[in-house]
Amino acid sequence: MARMSIDGVAWETPMSILQTDLKLLYQRSGNRCAFPGCRKLLDYPGSPPDDPLTLAEAAHIVARKPDGPRGAYPLPALERDKYPNLILLCEEHHHVVDNQPQTYTVERLRQMKDEHENLMLQATARAVDARGNGGPAREQTREMLHSTLLPVLRMPRYVYGATINSDDAAEQEVAKEIIHPPHGNRMLPFIVRGEVLYCFQNLFDGNGPFRNIVREQKIKRYLAEEWWADPDKSRWFVTLLNRSLNKLTGRKGLNLDKMHRRYYFMAKEKGVSMQVTYRPLNQSSTSRQVVWQPVTRKTGEPKSYWYHRAVSLRFHQVGKENWCMSIRPELHVTKDGVVPLSAELVGSRVTRKKARAFNYDLLGEVQFWRDFLSEGKPRIILSFDKGQYLALSTTLMHAEIEWPGIPEEHQMPFRNIEFTDDLFSWAEWAHIEEEYAEGDDRDDEDELSDDSGF
Repeated sequence: MARMSIDGVAWETPMSILQTDLKLLYQRSGNRCAFPGCRKLLDYPGSPPDDPLTLAEAAHIVARKPDGPRGAYPLPALERDKYPNLILLCEEHHHVVDNQPQTYTVERLRQMKDEHENLMLQATARAVDARGNGGPAREQTREMLHSTLLPVLRMPRYVYGATINSDDAAEQEVAKEIIHPPHGNRMLPFIVRGEVLYCFQNLFDGNGPFRNIVREQKIKRYLAEEWWADPDKSRWFVTLLNRSLNKLTGRKGLNLDKMHRRYYFMAKEKGVSMQVTYRPLNQSSTSRQVVWQPVTRKTGEPKSYWYHRAVSLRFHQVGKENWCMSIRPELHVTKDGVVPLSAELVGSRVTRKKARAFNYDLLGEVQFWRDFLSEGKPRIILSFDKGQYLALSTTLMHAEIEWPGIPEEHQMPFRNIEFTDDLFSWAEWAHIEEEYAEGDDRDDEDELSDDSGF
């Protein structure tokens, strides 16, 4: 440990943390603890000016050593003493986060740091505007805030369950017995819990794809809304939805990265870049690079790794009857377009690239995934059975806000918001709505069986 001085403030800090990184950390933290709700001033107000007492501690988000708090996280050793891996805390909260690494994870501390430093930046900007030294206060502007969420228009109304005609209830064994329906575009997601198979297909249909493996006398039908209210069954329902996405993305040539729960493009040939053609909102078609080897700007020499466009898709219940799906663009990294790069080498490469992206870059990526997955249509529709669909609008959820806006040099208009129906997409949606209306009429007459188990 060495005693250092920054602008007259004494610091106890490891020798390997550069003074420039500490200055940046202290300035952007506003002399306050970054722990939520603390905001404690980090220099002792009663100490003499010629010998100030600081209460600040530069805490490592990922510990310097692997056996330290969060030290197993894949961050290169050379990055661990730099500003992005440091968070300014008071002594008390430094002790708290390092003694509870399972609670205060790397992701949570990074978010804590970002939110605190952004808060300090906004606070100082308001103070300067109020004092007049920064010129007149910026006028408020009304803008549309676009999210990365697609609203769910229709969910499957029912979940069907049946005991299985087999002593072996393993899902891979069940999959071998599925009889594919004549309509090849229908999807057959299912799960097995105990000896019970659950799916979106009508298991009462004697000609259905699961007819060889279910016991007709042990079939039950459940309202999906009842499952959403149950913590366990709600998770099962999301699993069924996710398995539907696996089918959708697989049909579009994407691979599933099970470890990181994301979908990504894989090069068709090792060492060969790849493009895909898709339909954006304002053109009949265009192409986009989805697997490529980045090059060094100065020399033009290729780097030792490859980027693959990837996406994380998640379903979220945002109300009693309301759902949406989030689109989070990501990057998959490989050595040669095929073989994955080791985890400890991925973090910094992806983080640096994401750090250079602006809001319009993110929305551009979201638009690409929306357009690619929807094939340029106003809705993404997954069909399971008659009256059983998953339908998402391709118009991003949005809201109007009033705020100071972003600096003019970074302003970019966000267009290409909404696809419009053509004759075919309109007819498809009208047919689905008609089937749901027929189902509502049947529900008024039918009495659903209770959820008493098997």
